[in-house]
Amino acid sequence: MTRRGRAFHWHSIQFKLTMTFLMILLPLVGVSLFANDYSHRMVHDQITDRTRGALLTTLEYIDELTKNMDQQTLLIGSNPNLVDVWSDVDDPLRRDNLYEVHTVQQQLTALTNVNGAVKEAFLLHGESGSGVSTLAGGMRWPQVKEEAWFRQTIDAGGGLVVYAPSPTDGVRSAYLDMGHLYYARLLDVFGNTGEPNVMVLVVDKASLRNIIQHLHTSPNTDVSLYYNGHIVLESNPKGDGRSEDAFIRIEEDNGTWSIAMEQPRDELFRQPRQLQRLTYLIIAMSALLAIWIAWLVYNEIAKPLQLMSQAIKQFSGGNLTAQIAHRRKDEFGYLMNAFNLMAEAQRKMIEEDYEKELRLARSEFSLLQSQINPHFLYNTLDSIYSVATKHGMRTISEMVMNLAQFFRVSLGKGRDAFTLEETVQHLMYYIRVQQLRTDRFTVDVSLDADTKQVPVLKLLLQPIVENAIVHGLSKSPEGGELHLRSRMDGDMLRIEIEDTGIGLDEKELESLRSELDNITSRSYRVEGDRPFSRYFGLKNVKSRLKLYYGDAADLRIDSAYGEGTIVALTFPAGKDGNR
Repeated sequence: MTRRGRAFHWHSIQFKLTMTFLMILLPLVGVSLFANDYSHRMVHDQITDRTRGALLTTLEYIDELTKNMDQQTLLIGSNPNLVDVWSDVDDPLRRDNLYEVHTVQQQLTALTNVNGAVKEAFLLHGESGSGVSTLAGGMRWPQVKEEAWFRQTIDAGGGLVVYAPSPTDGVRSAYLDMGHLYYARLLDVFGNTGEPNVMVLVVDKASLRNIIQHLHTSPNTDVSLYYNGHIVLESNPKGDGRSEDAFIRIEEDNGTWSIAMEQPRDELFRQPRQLQRLTYLIIAMSALLAIWIAWLVYNEIAKPLQLMSQAIKQFSGGNLTAQIAHRRKDEFGYLMNAFNLMAEAQRKMIEEDYEKELRLARSEFSLLQSQINPHFLYNTLDSIYSVATKHGMRTISEMVMNLAQFFRVSLGKGRDAFTLEETVQHLMYYIRVQQLRTDRFTVDVSLDADTKQVPVLKLLLQPIVENAIVHGLSKSPEGGELHLRSRMDGDMLRIEIEDTGIGLDEKELESLRSELDNITSRSYRVEGDRPFSRYFGLKNVKSRLKLYYGDAADLRIDSAYGEGTIVALTFPAGKDGNR
């Protein structure tokens, strides 16, 4: 596409209409996008609030379980029957101590049966590594003092220690299982014996899973439980291929215990995303609808304007028969009909102007024919003969020279008009010929300075001067005077040709005026008149005036018998005939 084509495209009505309708959609798009974002944030906040509440409830339950374990271990550690059995002995599992060990085992079983969450309980003698379990009975744990959980329990000085085995621990034990949670405490909580004996309550992690199971809203939900920052339980560990960004993580803690839940974003925001997709679909459909409506409006408004523009271009390019074919009954139909009527009227006007030009040319040709007819040449030659008989060769040469100059200007130079000054100079050639023929009249020329350069149609004044000399001055016994005057009357040029010849009687003057009054810019009498018809010269002049200058131009004649005649021509001074 060219630069001009691009400019037309960006400035076309169709493009502007489309942009207008799309701009109208902007508030709807903005509100829709804001509603989507707001609903997304609202769902996120609601899910977060509900999840935090559920996590806090779960933490309270687990904390309550820990407190129960703390009370249980405290109750065992403060029982003198159990503490005394394990004090001051080298090995509790010696044969002579079997009864006491059996008694301890029964008391542990009785105590643990009270709490259903406790799966197993055992006591360990720190020095010997021997112990007793509610499930296994007697047990040997020779390396127990080297294990981290045991050292933590000793360091706690009677405080409760929660231990969850993990793959990262350096020491593996045959008595510890990663599927269990261990609550450990010194057997002598008051530190009276000073011996590193430890009691342990074992809780199956499955019971904790049951506690957090209600937090799973989908199979992909992962709930992690921590104690003092160390992971205790993870319900649904993430694989290596799962992205952290695809999950929402919510955490809560109460100081020692903390819990975190990770939920897939796609599952949490499935419904908001469906609403979002629906909104985008509505926006897309609205945009397409706006473009479609713009296209319809373009067909109904812009396309008729384009048809009118093309028709105007064709008409201005010279196609005068350009018309708009349509079947519209609306305002555009009215405008198109008006254009068709205007174009037809303009075509007729142009054709009439062209015909006017042709008639003007024919009129000029008829006038030239009248100037070159045999009668005119006969009279001219007769004048030359008379002057030659009377005055000799010099006068004949002067007449022939003036006559030649007159015809040269009349028939040549390819111009339709000359300035008034040039026109009068041209007339003087003809007048000089007539003065040489007869010396019975004189000539007086008085032109205002502001009229000399006004263009005048050629051969406009010669027929009037000829009539003044031939029909006026030559028929007067005393001869007379010929006056040529000009002046400006507003924007009109007024030229008067006056002779003091015999003039016209009243009847003939009325007849001549009647003939001249019938000539307008649309009524031509010249083409039907022959060069030798009555008043041909004056009718020719007025016809050419009307054809060339329009209805504003006029020719008026005033005459009195025995006194002379005045012919006055008025026409617009701005018409330039140099075409």
